[in-house]
Amino acid sequence: ANRLRDQARSRDLFKAPLPKMVEEKMNMRKRSFLGAFDKEVPLRMYVDSLKNKLERNGNLIYEKRSVGNEETTLLVNMIIRSDGSIDDVIIIRSSGSYVLDEKVKNIIIANAPYAKFPPNVAAKYDVIEVQRIWNFGDKLRIYDELR
Repeated sequence: ANRLRDQARSRDLFKAPLPKMVEEKMNMRKRSFLGAFDKEVPLRMYVDSLKNKLERNGNLIYEKRSVGNEETTLLVNMIIRSDGSIDDVIIIRSSGSYVLDEKVKNIIIANAPYAKFPPNVAAKYDVIEVQRIWNFGDKLRIYDELR
């Protein structure tokens, strides 16, 4: 998983360098990457509420026949702003099906905006990245990434 994360982050090597002012502004953003074992309770509670909303509403959108009889998993990174809007959705490990990968992005975008960050979380972070495993089988399940 760490190797995949490093590969996903290294894809920025081929982009043109950003102007200095933009680069400084991006570095000023307070960001948290939430892995499977984050100890910060308010942040975990916020992310658990996102997961519950996505599973509940995603199962309404998800149709089993679109995947077939096989169980399929994806590794997805969601970047959420403090106002609850989506900054970006990155498929780190694809399901192998373009249709299913796009369905995951649609589920995430269709459920936006999410709740604003609680005041104690918003005071520390402007943006959080949430990386989770999405499993499609008899129904949609979202799991913490295993380390």
